[in-house]
Amino acid sequence: MKKWAAEKYADALVSVGVNLQKGETLFLLSDIAAADLAREVAQKAMDRGAKDVEILWTDAMTEAIRAKSCDSGTLRHMPEWKMEGTDSVLRNGTGVHITISCSFPSLREGIPDENLLAQSLANNDLRNVVRKYIHRSVLKWTGTVYPTMDWARQVYPECDDAKALEQLEDAVCKMMRVDKTSDPVENWRAHCAMLSDRSHKLNSFNFRSLHITSELGTDLTIGLVKDHIWVSAGEMGSSNVNAPYVANMPTEEVFTDPDFRTVNGIAYASFPLYINGKLVKDFSITFENGKAVDCSASEGVEFLRDALFRNEFTRQLGEVALVSKQSPIRKMGRIFYNGLLDENAACHLAFGSSFSDCVKGGASMTEEELYAIGVNHADSHHDFMIGTDDLKIVGITYDGREITVMEHGDFVI
Repeated sequence: MKKWAAEKYADALVSVGVNLQKGETLFLLSDIAAADLAREVAQKAMDRGAKDVEILWTDAMTEAIRAKSCDSGTLRHMPEWKMEGTDSVLRNGTGVHITISCSFPSLREGIPDENLLAQSLANNDLRNVVRKYIHRSVLKWTGTVYPTMDWARQVYPECDDAKALEQLEDAVCKMMRVDKTSDPVENWRAHCAMLSDRSHKLNSFNFRSLHITSELGTDLTIGLVKDHIWVSAGEMGSSNVNAPYVANMPTEEVFTDPDFRTVNGIAYASFPLYINGKLVKDFSITFENGKAVDCSASEGVEFLRDALFRNEFTRQLGEVALVSKQSPIRKMGRIFYNGLLDENAACHLAFGSSFSDCVKGGASMTEEELYAIGVNHADSHHDFMIGTDDLKIVGITYDGREITVMEHGDFVI
């Protein structure tokens, strides 16, 4: 990544993403391929008065070597020292967390499916250490991506290598509101304010449920948790932490908790999805009385089934998120084969865990209390995109009014 871009990118992550305050320790999880950006993040953190920067390096290439050589039982094990080390930084309440992820699609080639699954489940164990604090609403965190040549080849197959990487770097910088002339921190503050306006409008309606339809075949009714809150980047950190932050960069969504008990119908995915190391294409999920009862896909259905039907909690929805088709990511006209980017190009749902911040008083409720009112909890969270250019969403209020929220893939409220 260009030096100026890495510096501005890092400034956005530290100053807005985790909004690091003096005396806090940054826990940074990064692939070594993103070392230049990680070092800029470390420098920005220290410049803002961080007490320390703790870095856990990962290496996708080494992990691919392990995945091709080890048995699935070995790969399924996440070392205790990694989980305990992560927990030790976060549990004292003065840690903030940034993850820099890199995609290497070709590294999956030749790896047995059971090994991909085992490695993915082990990595999920490490993520769950962080999720524990996220779902208590006591951690400032953000995740982002770093462009690689391998990933660029997948997204821009018509270009030679150098051009593909240049295109991907430019695209990621644009999504991150990073350019040569403007201040990315100010750009993000303006963006967060816009998203806050959108979430405040949605909250003013106090919807009981949403009805979502598209020409792909989606026809889904989703009840919303009573006293739900629509949240965006502008509201993160409103409960238990010391400053607002932006979970996930880039972000274009407003989201809330569905009442997992009252979801009925079928949802068709509008984008492919990497799940447990495999690409799932052209899939749908059918829900009855809050639980997924069936799914289909043209490719990778066994990986979808494994993640979806692992237990009662993974069969239930944990998030509904609305994204305008005017999203700058969507307007690029590319599928990026990356969950963070693609979910911010289209409306999406997630099966698995929900968010306590999306319920009034939720941050002070126990997991059992939240579950009793329809807030799902699970050891995983998988977003899948349903947004299309013809998507329509109608909100139904408690007094029976029907209000069109989105039409032709865009907000109309």
